[in-house]
Amino acid sequence: MPNDQVQIAPSGHNASAEWEVLNGLIGEIYDSVLHPERWNETLANISNALCPLSWDAAFILWESSNPPGARFVAATGLAAGVQEIYAAVYAGRHEWSHKMMRYGNGSVIDSNDIMTREEFAETEFSRNFLAPWGIDRLIAVLLDRRGGERLGLLLPGPGDRDVDRLKRGLRTLAPHIQRAMRISDRLATLELAAGAARAAADAAPFAIFSLDDQLNILAANSRAGQYEKAGFIHIAGDRFAFAHPASQKRLHDLLRSSNPAGLAFQALGKDDRECPVLVARITRQSAPQIGGVVLGASLIVTLGSAPGETPVVEVDRVAQWFGLTPSEARLAVALVAGQSVQDYAARRAISVNAARFLLKGVFRKTGATSQAQLVATLARLPAAKDG
Repeated sequence: MPNDQVQIAPSGHNASAEWEVLNGLIGEIYDSVLHPERWNETLANISNALCPLSWDAAFILWESSNPPGARFVAATGLAAGVQEIYAAVYAGRHEWSHKMMRYGNGSVIDSNDIMTREEFAETEFSRNFLAPWGIDRLIAVLLDRRGGERLGLLLPGPGDRDVDRLKRGLRTLAPHIQRAMRISDRLATLELAAGAARAAADAAPFAIFSLDDQLNILAANSRAGQYEKAGFIHIAGDRFAFAHPASQKRLHDLLRSSNPAGLAFQALGKDDRECPVLVARITRQSAPQIGGVVLGASLIVTLGSAPGETPVVEVDRVAQWFGLTPSEARLAVALVAGQSVQDYAARRAISVNAARFLLKGVFRKTGATSQAQLVATLARLPAAKDG
């Protein structure tokens, strides 16, 4: 909507034009949910369409009185430095703020209903901050509450103007602004969580793939390409496949399975190198409850592991196969993943002698006589288990 938008006519006069303007503003409000950078422009258009002359400022902010503070969400028509001065000196401390905190969400408040303009003119907030701009009245909409903070849309200006049109328009727009702000807040929270999930996935020491039921790749972290270059997987047209036919068959069998299940096995790559793989099958019922899972995902596949980061299911499997204690199994898996006994001791905050004592138990139960033989024995375990 251009800034020279014709202002809304008084009630009873050209009502259809009034509703046309309001409908346009409602559209802009919800558009700002998806494009938060447009909130300033949306506030300017609300001000231009509804406010009387010389009511040029409008802003949305979170404000608290204990402790005093303010965070501006959007603003238009404010002079340079006003936001910083208000937040540092006046937020949560002046009479308007204190009295408005008592109203409920959705309220449209006229400062003249709180105190007279003459009373307000005697306050320090008026004399030292607002008087130079000729401001002695405020129309506000309370939008939300979070702990001790209140979210409000505030439109200040000279009180000798007719603000009936403004208040009437805000009563129509208030529930839409309120709803839009709550949606924006939820989207921001989801985006933050999604961003954290993406960062965590990229920081993982292994590749992570989210696949649909046709093995199309819905999402992958930054390490995924390394395993394609190493020859463990093929990615063609965003479709996932293991280079090892037996491993690929496992995926298809899992997808055809009627019961939720998971897999842990070793995939083969170039030169018969092995790579640990974990696959989790996701049901439609559980998918919405799993944070960070792309909508429509059927499988989550991880490939590889950094030293000491072999998944717990692998540790459990090794412990069950050889009758190892959990501590012995963790040490055995760590050695297969490339750690030394000294590395493991430092990582687990135990003495090297304690780690060597565990290793003796691992040797006795697995039949290995050296660390190299133990690594070879455990590396062959999945194939031996498959029989």
